[in-house]
Amino acid sequence: MRYSNLVFFFILLQLSFFSCKEKNSLIDKEEGINVKNELFKDTIYKLTDSKVNSEGVFIFNSGTEILMNWTEWSKESNKNILKFSFFDTISQKFMKPISIPPSKGLQMHAESMAKVGVTAEGVLYAIFRLKSKSRKTMYGGTMYYTISADKGKTWSDKIKLVADESSDSQSFYDISILPDGEIGITWLDSRKPIHKNNKGKTLYFAKTNTDKGFYKEIPIAGSTCECCRTDIYIDKNKKIHVAYRNIIEKTEDFSNTNFTLSDVEIRDMYYVSSDDNGKTFSKPIPISNDNWHMNGCPHTGPSLAQKGSDLAAVWFTAANNTKGIFFTTKNNGKFNERKLLSAEGRHPQMIEAVGKYFVVYEMYYELEDIGYTKIVLEEIKSSIKDKIKREVSDLKTNNNHAVISSINDSTILIAWINKNTRNPRLVYKLMSNTNLNI
Repeated sequence: MRYSNLVFFFILLQLSFFSCKEKNSLIDKEEGINVKNELFKDTIYKLTDSKVNSEGVFIFNSGTEILMNWTEWSKESNKNILKFSFFDTISQKFMKPISIPPSKGLQMHAESMAKVGVTAEGVLYAIFRLKSKSRKTMYGGTMYYTISADKGKTWSDKIKLVADESSDSQSFYDISILPDGEIGITWLDSRKPIHKNNKGKTLYFAKTNTDKGFYKEIPIAGSTCECCRTDIYIDKNKKIHVAYRNIIEKTEDFSNTNFTLSDVEIRDMYYVSSDDNGKTFSKPIPISNDNWHMNGCPHTGPSLAQKGSDLAAVWFTAANNTKGIFFTTKNNGKFNERKLLSAEGRHPQMIEAVGKYFVVYEMYYELEDIGYTKIVLEEIKSSIKDKIKREVSDLKTNNNHAVISSINDSTILIAWINKNTRNPRLVYKLMSNTNLNI
């Protein structure tokens, strides 16, 4: 009897040991503390704590620096604050998050999220939006930025992106590193220098001047959808590409042959480009004549990437009772006929890596009569028919607004917001771009 008690005690001790070991390993995974230069199969790392609310994730890749930012609720100030973290390509992990004090009180938004970028000279720009004090618009906001020349240790006072007082609101912006090493920005503005009597907003472009701020703003398209994210993309030939959702009214000169003269405007994806580093832009052309009749904004923007000489676009539409994410490529100056990528997908983001397109999006599904939202990755090789699909997030979890970037020739980074805890948290996964089944 005494012997069996000893054996039983020993077994309990062993089980306790392995249980604690597994728990500590899980904590390491969640905190993203130790990646050991390896890509762990199906390992999801947590960058923010579930004790605070974190949303609006964005990845900026300058080619030499990779950083990720998000908006987090600050317990100290009872306000939102913008945070970011540099990615260490040697250890393959994110470094200690850095807070940006001038951003306190910024708006938290999943589609019009705040953004942090870095110029080729190493100057950091953090762009964010504060609720507008103007009574002219209920949903108005003012965009600001702050500058750091010392890796985020100190920041300038916040500066208005738009000095013109006639601009009541700016929003739904995107940034990218330009061919000259500066940061380019696109945003939607309430001013209407183009299509003055039409609905919607105006798409603007500006760029940084080293550490002196943004300058040379120019309007590049009118009548834009008010609440869809814009996308600015720079290809390997140093050409600037910009995609956005356009509002086509019955009085407008449009190229959509399917347009019907109704009181409901059309909200389809359009495109402009620049061959001179943003000095001038081309005339807008449609990415696809979807003919989406809609009196309202769907809050989902397009994404661009280039493989070889072909520019590709992905976007969401619900035109003609055909809902989902569509894909197309552009060659010979025109976009080809769209192809359905996912009937259930929402909020797509795309990159090119090792001669393939990678698209991430969120998708609703049900198991045992319970609804969940998963993050899905599509790898597109030569065409839409030649693709591999993989689920990125864990089963029976709720996730949204995934973003994606290439880390190196063999690794891609996918980050998203997980809502399976009391407060939404930022999580990410490292995956092979040469073999998705690592």
